[in-house]
Amino acid sequence: MPYISDDLLLVYVKEVLAAAKVADTNENIHKNVIDPFSALFDAMRQDIPLDKWLAQEKMRQTQKSLQNALGDFHHKVIGHMPGWEYLATGGGYDVKCVSKKIIAEIKNKFNTMNSGKSLEVYDTLSKYLDYDRTHKNYTAYIVHIVPRAPEGYDRPFVPSDRGTQRRERGDIRVIDGRSFYEKATGNANALRNLYLRLPDILAKITGSHPEKTLNSPTFKELFERAYDPA
Repeated sequence: MPYISDDLLLVYVKEVLAAAKVADTNENIHKNVIDPFSALFDAMRQDIPLDKWLAQEKMRQTQKSLQNALGDFHHKVIGHMPGWEYLATGGGYDVKCVSKKIIAEIKNKFNTMNSGKSLEVYDTLSKYLDYDRTHKNYTAYIVHIVPRAPEGYDRPFVPSDRGTQRRERGDIRVIDGRSFYEKATGNANALRNLYLRLPDILAKITGSHPEKTLNSPTFKELFERAYDPA
């Protein structure tokens, strides 16, 4: 792909798989206390043994770690595109493009931030835009790589929490992943092309056969259900 090399993509994919492996091999499923009432209700609702429910919970915890790692994955992919800058954790935001006058916070899914965290992110981005002269006339984006519904959006970000609401301003916005990848690269198919490239990259690491995935109708259907309105 023109905006990232296979070699660099291979590095970032390995990091995601490594994070999932750590979570998968962590034997302490009770590191975060499991709600025994929730376990009981859910197991009996499904009519399965509690041991089987624990196995499901283990998979859920691994999936959560994978989702977090995928947020970092997109952060790095975007941050290493031509003209873009990757900021390490703690930089105040994730990526920056001087030529486009954009700074952005990358979130893997629309529900990654709770309402309190949303206010915190808004306030942080506001400080950069209002008080840092190097960010004059910039636009700040909160990027939902996976949106709530398969519809593109690019609108003002106006978070609220317990009756507290931030003012609407045109330079702090929330945007879906496909629209942001297009904005970052100038290519409307940039995110789709990344998705289509990943099976071959993953196969190089896992030794699996990419044809099984690439030839599956579900492979393309999953992307379309996430990003293409019916």
